[in-house]
Amino acid sequence: MSNKKMLVARLLLSVIAIAVAIACTSSPSSLSSAKFQITSLDIKPTEITVGETAIISAEVTNIGSAGGFYSATLSVDGGKIDRKDINVDPGSTRIVTFSLSKIKAGAYRIGVGERSATLTVKSKLVTKQVELKYDDSFAKDYLSLVKPGTGYSVGFISPPDPFTVSKVRVCGLVYGSPGFHIGDSDLQIWDKDKKVLYTTSFPGDKFPLRTRLGDNLDSTGSWADIDIPDVKVEGNFYIHIYTGSPAGQGFRMGADDNVINTHSDVTVRGDNGVDKLAPKWPYSVASWYGDKSRVNWMVRVVGNAMVPQE
Repeated sequence: MSNKKMLVARLLLSVIAIAVAIACTSSPSSLSSAKFQITSLDIKPTEITVGETAIISAEVTNIGSAGGFYSATLSVDGGKIDRKDINVDPGSTRIVTFSLSKIKAGAYRIGVGERSATLTVKSKLVTKQVELKYDDSFAKDYLSLVKPGTGYSVGFISPPDPFTVSKVRVCGLVYGSPGFHIGDSDLQIWDKDKKVLYTTSFPGDKFPLRTRLGDNLDSTGSWADIDIPDVKVEGNFYIHIYTGSPAGQGFRMGADDNVINTHSDVTVRGDNGVDKLAPKWPYSVASWYGDKSRVNWMVRVVGNAMVPQE
């Protein structure tokens, strides 16, 4: 072989040796790289109202040996809705933030990377007039009180707290001779402990006067509204109507059997003027209203409540 050919062969061997050396020293295991972790996720506030905005903040830490870009993706209930790219140096932490508002109430799972937390969205509340009732508007009968009963009591639950009572509606009639009127009677609002929050006179003259009673049109009562000066109640509360138990004349409350009774009762006023629930249901079992579970006093409450916007 000529000297020229030998020289070319040696050069080729040298080039191959250098290439192999470079390839060995540049293996993937020896290259520097970035490695990211989401070290915290924070939602402020964690509870918002529909239309309000929550701020989601995530800490991104680069635990690798080289800097790099991280694509932070915001997910809601597993669905990706936003992305931000940030550059993080090795050994450093940066914060990435997202803003989020929802138009529907509910609980949402918010995620960035491997971290997640819950965002609660509440319905927007608006003031709305609400009527609380148990009856179906049709009285099965009109009942006067019998001893020892002296008052009618109906329990309600405010929807939701606080609830402002503006009217009490009562269905009934007054029976007696022409010119008769109810005296010494009152309407009260009690709190959950049956303590008096408000008292006003019970207006018997708002109800039709019936001089004879029986299975005829003359025995039909009517509804009457009693205005209340915006009394606030919370949770359980009661409407109590004291009419005494006069013989042969007085007030008769409309009663229906639309639903099982768990709220209507009879009260007894003691000599000290304090009203308590009657120790036993005073009506005879010979009549349908002798079964307390069937008797619903036709008393309603009208007021303003904060309710979810539709």
